[in-house]
Amino acid sequence: ATENKALAERFGVKGFPTLHFFKNGVQQDYTGGRTEPDISNWIIKKSGPPSKEGNCADIANAAENNKLVVAFFGEKSGEAFNAFQAAAGANDKYQFFHSEEKECAASHGAQMPGLVLFRKFDESPLLFKGDINKDALAEWLSASSVPTLIEFSEDYIEPIFGNRKAAIFLFRSASDSEGALQTVMREAAEKYKGEILFCVSDVKDGIQKRLAEFIGVEDSNMPTLR
Repeated sequence: ATENKALAERFGVKGFPTLHFFKNGVQQDYTGGRTEPDISNWIIKKSGPPSKEGNCADIANAAENNKLVVAFFGEKSGEAFNAFQAAAGANDKYQFFHSEEKECAASHGAQMPGLVLFRKFDESPLLFKGDINKDALAEWLSASSVPTLIEFSEDYIEPIFGNRKAAIFLFRSASDSEGALQTVMREAAEKYKGEILFCVSDVKDGIQKRLAEFIGVEDSNMPTLR
């Protein structure tokens, strides 16, 4: 963009890196995460339907190879399915599937209509409980997309800082990951899940070191809360 200033100005590029997506000539700002899977999932979602129809094997394969997958079990019509499609279309973090297989739903403890969430952390699979509507699904998907206690990494930059949710950080040595303070943090994270993001980090390597430098935490300060 420094060599093509006119092009950068035309598309509103003000910082680096910047990604824009064009579909049918219409520009869309990139709103996904920063990792390769996040970018790929975002592009796939924007390029096709919000949810794929699949059988039990398809869903199991997706759950094995993706960090976050949600399956809707039920008829491909009606208020519940429409709410699911609307929530899926607005969420770029997950891979979404739908199926009418009663046996597959039952194998995961789900009724029809119902939703099952598969993830690589915490409880999984996780069943949706309550009325299936867009707002309830959006809240459930957001709260379920991160661990109850987050070990800070590149994967969680966008969920923590992009969503502007309240967050508290415990800076402690990695060797103290089972210490009393982290135990208290986990208990608090369970109690206030969905309201506050609870995160832990060291100060020595990679993105954790950069975070500590940004906030102003040094090795001599640990353990400390911010």
